[in-house]
Amino acid sequence: MEAEKNTTSNNNAVNVPRLEPTEKDQNSQKRDDIDARIARIDFRCSGCYMHELVHYFGREPPFALGIRYKEDNYVLRDPFQPPPQAGRPVPEYYISMGSKCSSCLKIVCKSSGCSFYYTATFCVPCGKSKLKDWPVDAQTRFRKQLSANQSD
Repeated sequence: MEAEKNTTSNNNAVNVPRLEPTEKDQNSQKRDDIDARIARIDFRCSGCYMHELVHYFGREPPFALGIRYKEDNYVLRDPFQPPPQAGRPVPEYYISMGSKCSSCLKIVCKSSGCSFYYTATFCVPCGKSKLKDWPVDAQTRFRKQLSANQSD
C-alpha cells in the first residue's frame, strides 16, 4: 500500500508542469538590472563645467549600503567595478561627484577649486561671501584651500 502511494505521488509530480521563468521573463530581468546600472542623471559643475551622467541624486544611494549623506549628493557607481551578482545585495564602490551649493543652489563638484564643505556645501564664491560668519578654524581651512588652488 505504501509503495502504491509513492508511485502515485511520483506520477503526479511528473504530470504537474513546473513553473519556470520564460526566456522573455529572464530577458526582462536582465534588462532591469542593466537599466539600473545606466547613469541617467545629468551632473554639470557650475565651477569647472565638468559634465557627467550619474546614477543617483539624494542622501541614501541604494547601491552604497549603510551610507547616508547629510545633504543631497550626485553619486556615480564606480565605473571600473563589475556589476554585483543578481539577487545578492552587496555594497558597491561609488563616487560622490558633488552637490548643490547650500546658499545659491548651483551644482558644484567636490573639487577644492569649486566647493568647500562646512556644515553644508558652498561654492567658492558663496564661501568667500560667508567666510566672516564661520568659526576661525573653518576660515583657516577655507583660506588654505584657496591659496593651494591659486598656486596650481
